Parts: sequence; structure tokens; C-alpha cells
Amino acid sequence: MGEPEVLLTIEDHVATLTLNRPRKGNSLTATMNDELLRLLPELAANPDVRVLVLTGSGKFFCTGMDLSSASGGGAEQAQQGFDKGLKVFDAFYRFPKPTIARVNGPALGGGVGLVFTTDIRVAVQDAYFALTEVKRGIIPAIISQYIVPEIGSQRAREYMLTGRRVPAPEAAPFLSQVVPADLLNEKVKTYIDMLVESAPGAMADIKQLVDAIATGADAGYAQRTQDAVRSAYLKMMQSDEAAYGIMSFLSKKKPDWNQFLKDKAKL
Repeated sequence: MGEPEVLLTIEDHVATLTLNRPRKGNSLTATMNDELLRLLPELAANPDVRVLVLTGSGKFFCTGMDLSSASGGGAEQAQQGFDKGLKVFDAFYRFPKPTIARVNGPALGGGVGLVFTTDIRVAVQDAYFALTEVKRGIIPAIISQYIVPEIGSQRAREYMLTGRRVPAPEAAPFLSQVVPADLLNEKVKTYIDMLVESAPGAMADIKQLVDAIATGADAGYAQRTQDAVRSAYLKMMQSDEAAYGIMSFLSKKKPDWNQFLKDKAKL
């Protein structure tokens, strides 16, 4: 039996969740999602836990969805994938206690989304962020609702359309701190110390207040956003582009989109 895909430690009122698939870039599997959905409610209800830290094993923070499990399947599987993925990101975003992303390395795709669900984000200088989905014929559907409101539509279009690597110093406006690797733990600990000294009930109320203000007075906004995200996700996962892009990724080949269009035109 292999190592658990998610590691949990609780020490001095701090729960640390470590995504533990270092050889696969800590990409998110169905098993990992199930484990996160089991652990997060338990940690939310545990009065001894005051702060939640999310990090990755090895050189990556998280490289997003495990595409090997995303290929094939029909509409029902796509719907199940959407429902579970949304629950995971929403569980982090709505976690009632302060959350810290300890960004130990690059974050790609859904890994970027995880960072944006957290309250405080400390990244090493060598980290980078990339929304690479478009290179595989897919889109950052679920995570867009956490990213776009923060970075704005222009940057969202640039990052999502190009899939380029955004170095941590460039991403600093959306991070709490960018530090040398040898200072990562120290800086995370500084934030933990400040949070543990803050009133837990007040912190939970602050998170709810900020979310309410950010969402605005439009009661239907959240539902409309989720409906749009669901529609985009389901369309994406059943598209020819996604099938070709994911197949190319699994075959370790660079997709040739010009050839793809030529072949499709012949059909």
C-alpha cells in the first residue's frame, strides 16, 4: 500500500494538509478529492484547530487536475467530476477558519485555484503560476470564479488565453509574501502566530463579511456564476478539443492545433 495522497498533521492549534503525490506534481485525483472532502469538515468542527495550512510535497505545490483520470467517460462522469471538484474548492474557500497557502513551488491549473481559495498566501521566490488548461483543449472553469474577481478580467484573459508562467514576484499583488525558500517556514509561522492570537469567532465573522461585500448585494450572482461555470465545464469535458488535448498530454506529445483543425474539417 502506497503513502496517503493527503497528509494531515495537527500541532499547536495548526492543521497542515499536504498534497502528497510529489512524483505527479501533487495533481488532484478523485481519491485525493474524497480525502479532502472528508478531512475539511472534521477540521472545521475541531475546536483545537485554529488555522489551516495547505502545502505540497516535493518541488511542486499542485499541478491541478490529474488528466489521466479525466479522459474518456460521458456526460454523467463529467457531471460527477464537476460536482466533486466544485465541492473541494468551495470547501477551502468557505472554510470558517483562517487558511494559509504555503506555496513551496509551482502551481498550475487547479493548483492556482487552490491558492486563490485561501486567505493568506506565502510563496517561494522560485514559484510560478500558470493556467495551462488552454494548452490541453480545456478551460479553468471551476477555479475561474475564485481567480477572476481578484485579478480582474484583463489579467484573467491574458493568463488563461496564453497559459504563460507568471513568476511569483509578478504575482506578488495577489500574494501575501514572496520569500526565499529558506525563509518560507519562518514567514508562514509569523502569520500563524498572528492568527492564533486573534479571536476565532471574530475571524470567522470577518471572513463571512468580506465574502458578502465582495459578492455584492445581488443575491442571484453566486448562482448565475455557478451555472455558467457548470455549463462551461460540461461543454469542455465533452469536446473534441479536450479529448485531443488530454490524449496528447498523456502521450507526452505537444498538441498540433493546426493539424487538429485540418483533420476536423475533413470530417
